[in-house]
Amino acid sequence: MWLGQTSPIKEAAATAETFAMHRMIRNMLYRPSSKLLSPRVGTTSQVCGTACAVMLALASVMTASAQGVSQAGYDFEGSGYVVPAGMPPLGMPVGPGGIAQVGYCDMGCESTGMMPAMDRMVCGACGGGGGCDCNSVLGGGGLLGKLRAGGGPACLFCRGAGCTACRELPFGYAGSVLAGAVSMLRPYQEAGLCNQRWYDMSLEGLFLTRTIDGGVPNQITSQGIDGPSVLTLDDVGEDDLEAGVRASVAILWGPGGNFEGTYMGGNEWSGTASVNDAGGSLYSFISEFGTAPSGGFDDTDESTTQSLVSKSTFHSAELNYRRRTMFPYCRFQSSWLVGLRYVRYDDSLLYSATNANDANRYFYSETSAKNHLFGPQAGFDFWWNVVPGVSLGVGSKAAWVQNDIDRHTNITANSLGINGGSGTLSDFDQDTTVMADFELKMIYRLTYGLTVRGSYYVLAIDDMVYGGLDRESVTNIFTTTTVDRPFMYDDLVLQGFTVGAEYTW
Repeated sequence: MWLGQTSPIKEAAATAETFAMHRMIRNMLYRPSSKLLSPRVGTTSQVCGTACAVMLALASVMTASAQGVSQAGYDFEGSGYVVPAGMPPLGMPVGPGGIAQVGYCDMGCESTGMMPAMDRMVCGACGGGGGCDCNSVLGGGGLLGKLRAGGGPACLFCRGAGCTACRELPFGYAGSVLAGAVSMLRPYQEAGLCNQRWYDMSLEGLFLTRTIDGGVPNQITSQGIDGPSVLTLDDVGEDDLEAGVRASVAILWGPGGNFEGTYMGGNEWSGTASVNDAGGSLYSFISEFGTAPSGGFDDTDESTTQSLVSKSTFHSAELNYRRRTMFPYCRFQSSWLVGLRYVRYDDSLLYSATNANDANRYFYSETSAKNHLFGPQAGFDFWWNVVPGVSLGVGSKAAWVQNDIDRHTNITANSLGINGGSGTLSDFDQDTTVMADFELKMIYRLTYGLTVRGSYYVLAIDDMVYGGLDRESVTNIFTTTTVDRPFMYDDLVLQGFTVGAEYTW
């Protein structure tokens, strides 16, 4: 059944009828052997017959045309040339070809006015879309979106087939590979310059070092009375660069607004250090290196071995509401935020002094302090959109917090009690303080869904308590029955860098 089309049989019949009429009219007009009738009767009959034949031929042609007869496959002129089936008749306008031979570029290069392999992520793969636009979970375009072609082989050049034009580059095909690799490093730019800053989640490595100046001085032990320092806090890695993590999740809350939850921390500073002197000439910071009292204490001085074990950890969690604003012409954008922040910083120090030549001279102290800071905060960030996909920014937050401090100390010394002994002290304090952070950051968008980010980060906290006994506290333990241990507050500065990625779905 031929629905909406003319069957081959009817098409052939109509064509044959048209051909017959065409031949009959030609024979009537041009055959020399034809005998004309009498002038009056013959001429009139000839004219009438010719007119009828012409009208019949026109009617046949119109009927065939109305039936949709294609004359593409028939040679009316007897030229010996027949238009191939499925092709339009001669003289009819045709559209652009859609098939390219294997090994040549598609239309992605020429349509943009560029030579193949010179731009458009090399040869304009996949219609000039760049990198075959795999539509993967990472999104199309950008760096990672250019590596595969619909699940097929690597598609850096002309759907993976390569380009003759690639040989025009320096070093031939190797040059085209280099050009393609450099071109692939361009950021994802389809979102445009006016794309508002946004991500759904981010994960970064957080590398921090610290600067402290707490209850225990940096110099711990000297060799000889008021001699050169041989043991310091630096020996246990107080300022080492330690790794942690920063993770953030954002949830849209109205146009331009979102809630953000952020955790950062897991950084742990720990280390051990010791010094030995067989002659027993090691003196402690507690006696001011054997000068107060003169000759030092028999617990902490004239030691053969003194050692330190230090450990500190850092954690932070915050919940903020952020509101974003785009500046005119999209070159800059910024945001402000308000929220709550909690920070915990734990610090402990184990200090020991022993004399291998006299078992009755020993001192051990382990003090830990836990700082719990919680309060409201506010902040901002400001971004410069350098080009679509690349932005530089600065940000800062400040918080007014309450610090709840738990301190615990365990001491064992030969001067405690008649025959020596140990004691445990625990106390608590509360203080109101401030903290602030600053960040210089950059983002580089690889695909629609994936963005690389990095930053320099610094956090400063006022009025922190550290582990370790201060000199006055130990002196009170040795000389009085009443222990008076004031809380020694000082600053904490954490600084370092982050590197990681953001994901948007």
